[in-house]
Amino acid sequence: MAILRAAAARDEAAPRRTAVHRRHLLAAALAAAPLSASLAQGFPARPIRIVVGFPPGGGSDLVARPLAQKMQPVLGQSILVENRGGANGNLGLAEVAKSAPDGYTIGHVNNSVIAVNPLLYANLPFDAARDFTPVGTVTAGALFVMVPAELPARDLRELVALARAKPGQLNFGSGGAGGVTHLGFELLRKQTGVEIVHIPYRGSAPALQDMLGGRIQLMIDGFNLAKAQVDAGRVRAIAFLGQDRHPALPNVLTAVEQGFPGLVVPGWQGFIAPAGTPEPVLARLEEAFRMAVADPEIQANFMAQGTLAVFRGRAEMARMIREETARWAPIIQELGIRLD
Repeated sequence: MAILRAAAARDEAAPRRTAVHRRHLLAAALAAAPLSASLAQGFPARPIRIVVGFPPGGGSDLVARPLAQKMQPVLGQSILVENRGGANGNLGLAEVAKSAPDGYTIGHVNNSVIAVNPLLYANLPFDAARDFTPVGTVTAGALFVMVPAELPARDLRELVALARAKPGQLNFGSGGAGGVTHLGFELLRKQTGVEIVHIPYRGSAPALQDMLGGRIQLMIDGFNLAKAQVDAGRVRAIAFLGQDRHPALPNVLTAVEQGFPGLVVPGWQGFIAPAGTPEPVLARLEEAFRMAVADPEIQANFMAQGTLAVFRGRAEMARMIREETARWAPIIQELGIRLD
């Protein structure tokens, strides 16, 4: 009987404990709400850091720095860009993941880093789905196939013919093994059967330098990386990997137009914050990016780079990440690419 009475007492106490627990949670939430709101009202109270996971001078850097300058008067604080290049952009993400979720450290990403890298690495020091929250995307478009001007290939068909005539003699450089710039090449190689050697770099900028130096003969990357070299006649864009032609280079045919169906490789850039960053702070950052991207000088700057300045907010960025992951997962599995 004593055991039954004890059990009954526990049963009676359980609802009371649950109710008390719920009251504590509610009280904590109510207490946190004013704190979060006050944090947003005073945000930012000190300089903000943007972490870029690639070296200076690359396509990511060329987007992050002008935006940082435009956002400074909007937010009333300095914005410092810090390059943490290496590990295919993962070093930069790791730095953001371990930062306080207060809005003072945010990370630059592209679709490859945030949506594809988690498919390639089994032992990352972060969980991309759990440890980050979107702030917004700032560019839209796709990648270009580019070659040095001296290479005897004026379009993608001629490049494929050259590669078939010289199997294993042409080198392709990517901004990192397994990234979208690499996967675009793998799609081309799978569709055509060409034998081209892949050389991964720690970012696209050093790959471009090696292409100018004659060590590689092919890149797939954002046009902003090489626009100055294209304008100077040292690099030639021979195909655009989008659904439609790029307005900055309307005379460059898409790969689809050249007879390569399905060879479409989107490319976009955006920003993320550590998970747990207060909602009002995220909203403030989102609006600051929106205003910066809409600025006529940014629009002109990005178009001069060959990049389309297009802002999409947090919810849209989350959807885009999911779509990119779903797009590349079966391709990576089929190719058997693992980078651990």
